[in-house]
Amino acid sequence: MKMSEVIAGLPIEMQSADDPEVTGISQNSLFVQEGYLFVALVGKRFDGRAFIPDAVERGAIAVMASGPPPPGYKGVWLTADDPRWLIGPLAGRIYDHPDDHMLMVGVTGTNGKSTVAFLMVSSLEAAGLPTGTIGTLGHQFAGEVFNADRTTPEASNMYRLLARMRESGAKAVCAEVSSQGLALGRVEGLRFDLGVFTNLTRDHFDFHRDFEDYYASKRRLFEQLKPDGKAVINLDDPYGRRLAEELSAVYTYGAEGDVSCSEADFTARGIKGVLVTPRGELRFESPLLGTYNLVNIVAAAAAAEALGIDHEAIAAGIAAQAPLTGRLEPIECGQTFPVLIDYAHTDAALEATLKAIRAFLPHKILLVFGCGGDRDPGKRHLMGRVAGELADMAVITTDNPRGEDPLAIVAAVEQGIKESGNSSYRILPDRREAIRRAIAQADEDWVVLVAGKGHEEFQIVGDKRSYFSDHREVKLALEERLGQRANQ
Repeated sequence: MKMSEVIAGLPIEMQSADDPEVTGISQNSLFVQEGYLFVALVGKRFDGRAFIPDAVERGAIAVMASGPPPPGYKGVWLTADDPRWLIGPLAGRIYDHPDDHMLMVGVTGTNGKSTVAFLMVSSLEAAGLPTGTIGTLGHQFAGEVFNADRTTPEASNMYRLLARMRESGAKAVCAEVSSQGLALGRVEGLRFDLGVFTNLTRDHFDFHRDFEDYYASKRRLFEQLKPDGKAVINLDDPYGRRLAEELSAVYTYGAEGDVSCSEADFTARGIKGVLVTPRGELRFESPLLGTYNLVNIVAAAAAAEALGIDHEAIAAGIAAQAPLTGRLEPIECGQTFPVLIDYAHTDAALEATLKAIRAFLPHKILLVFGCGGDRDPGKRHLMGRVAGELADMAVITTDNPRGEDPLAIVAAVEQGIKESGNSSYRILPDRREAIRRAIAQADEDWVVLVAGKGHEEFQIVGDKRSYFSDHREVKLALEERLGQRANQ
């Protein structure tokens, strides 16, 4: 496609008589290939204009920025007042609007996005629709895993990824759509057949000013539905009820929703239950654990119901979806006590996880957790209070302290535990040692929950990013305690 066709009708000025063919677009010079348009954005940490020479060397045939070209630049130059919000519309044209040719499902909310998205993928696949997934746990389709630097990729990467999935045979895509992704234009121009809202609780307040700003970002997804698109909303969440009142073509779930759960049985092996839907009852069995995963199952079933998927396929999809990595995931190495890993890194998520464990295990809870640095400091004492109120024993440790003093973060968490009145806690700043000691002291009366990092395989201390996996550390601790039994 010619550059003039790519920018037609958009607020972009092309300062060149040349009209080259455009093959791709990127705001990261490392991803630039021959024939690409490079978008030089000015961010908090980097000025994209500094990478123009690298982009040109890699094959960029044009550059778009908010100001004039640098001295000596000889290529095609495009000027726009706010280039970031034009990347999506440009990428849509360059990559032939892949969202127009596939069923697009977007899932947003503070908690549950990954699980709901994977349950949806499982049900769509059971219904005969090859489906890709984009989210926190990776971007993948038909066994091919794509680079995942963030939950919701930058707009140029998002469109390129969708185009590759379509070319590989995908008929549908389920994407986790984060509030930052919506606020920063990463899905600008995309149109969704279905938008799912799970809930809104405190998170990302280092990015959002307050709940209203956070809500406004989430709400943007539902302004990007296709003309016949549907919204699936959680009526058990106060912000969900508000959103349902503000939108049309709404399909709801929850106690008073279009889809609800009439009965459920929770065990250490999963959940069995009955869903009530407009098309009748739907019996299901799932290997997922706990009450909050029941909410995720109801959400995914409501989304599938809104799409008209057969109940047989919905039930098959629910049954086939195993616990996700780091989402109330059991670790089995032959020990006599349960060990679970969960991504809970907010007070609401930690509360939901601890209450979920109480619903299917009679054990006392030994919790290992911490809080990240350079993120919302207001949630630290809240997480400590939840731990004190709902765990029988807590071990406060580090998460990703980043640029902050780890001991200062720990002290803020400890203050919350003190507010709860629970004195059964200890402080072990070394996360590896905290996990090891928790495993060493547990017996058959206890369940060990390691919370906060979930699927992550790194720890950030200062400006250093090192390999660290809760999965690996839990298994090493079990091997130390159990010897060869951990390898059987």
